[in-house]
Amino acid sequence: MIPADEALQLVLQAVQAADSRAVAVPQAAGLRLAEDVRADRDYPPFDRAMMDGYAVAAVDADCEQTVEVVGQVAAGQAASMCLAPARSVEIMTGAACPQGTEAVVPKEMVVRQGRFATLPRGVQSQQHMALRGSECRAGEVVLRSGDLLTPLAIGVVASVGRREVRVVPAPTIGILTTGGELIGGGAPESAQIRDSNGPMLAAMAAGCGLKPACLLHAPDDIAAIVAALETMRACDLIVLTGGVSMGQYDLVPDSFGQIGAEVVFHKVSQKPGKPLLFARRGRQLFFGLPGNPLAAHLCFHRYVTAAIRRWCGHPVAVPAREVGTLLEPVRPGGSRTWFVLGHAECEGQARRTWSLRPLPGRSSADLFGPNQANCYLEVPPGDEVLAAGESLAFEWLVMGAPAPLPWTLPAVS
Repeated sequence: MIPADEALQLVLQAVQAADSRAVAVPQAAGLRLAEDVRADRDYPPFDRAMMDGYAVAAVDADCEQTVEVVGQVAAGQAASMCLAPARSVEIMTGAACPQGTEAVVPKEMVVRQGRFATLPRGVQSQQHMALRGSECRAGEVVLRSGDLLTPLAIGVVASVGRREVRVVPAPTIGILTTGGELIGGGAPESAQIRDSNGPMLAAMAAGCGLKPACLLHAPDDIAAIVAALETMRACDLIVLTGGVSMGQYDLVPDSFGQIGAEVVFHKVSQKPGKPLLFARRGRQLFFGLPGNPLAAHLCFHRYVTAAIRRWCGHPVAVPAREVGTLLEPVRPGGSRTWFVLGHAECEGQARRTWSLRPLPGRSSADLFGPNQANCYLEVPPGDEVLAAGESLAFEWLVMGAPAPLPWTLPAVS
């Protein structure tokens, strides 16, 4: 049995960076760039009007000036005329300014009478204009390799004319639940329960930006488990629940042996989730999670999510620990680190502080008590009760944090 942080390090060390590939720009959202993206021309490519109004050549800041309106330019229309003093052109937002334009005067600030327009006082040079190349120059790097392709970044890629972009692809993931007691739906018999792990883990994968390629179930039969694993052979990550402890029907370790997966570690000094099993076959990673829902949730949150982030090329892989104040006492889990689902609330206006309420559930199979949790409290090993008012480290759940998650790498022991 190894410490929880050592197990996390072993998972991260086993992840091999995925090979980059070109994908269509709409499919690149949420991925990491594997190349620099450069501007194909100046942006804006022309002096652009930023308001509906009048493009003017001469600017008189001291007195009102009347100019003749000699034309109109709409967005997307070439501006063929050249402005001279005492002349103006009616212009629309986004349109190319005619040669000689020194400012754009908003329409609501101009008094128009027939073909003449009276300008207001105080017109400033280059007002309401975006000059050519003011955003970026042709050939300039606008996104760098390693940048996350957010919706704004996707807009940049599209702006410079790219239809494809080279990215670090997200891994494919398969989820396999095991156990003869589980049913997918309908009315369970007296000794059966509905499968909650499969939908829960699929939702956690979605929170990481992944849609499971396979979501299967196998009974407590080694041939059925091996067959399901072979069905998932093309998946980069395979997550199983159940069958990883020491009972007669805990067949996952033997099934890993039959398919040639090498066990990296089995059993972690944590509560819940002690029987966690991690194995690899080449670049393919296997996570054997306990069948109890809270244990499965913790193991996915702490280990699978970190592997997904590292695979996708994120510079940091696990959520940073924050510190809050306990509202209720907590009894440690003995010799193991106890990860307790809890709820963190913000206190204080000038300085952000967090109050922590534990939501431990009545057992590691109880989803009902802690289902409103937004974080994990990390209770260190020990025997003495942690009193209300004491400080405790915690980390946000991917879905549940009140703000975008900060992420960091755990310290290497």
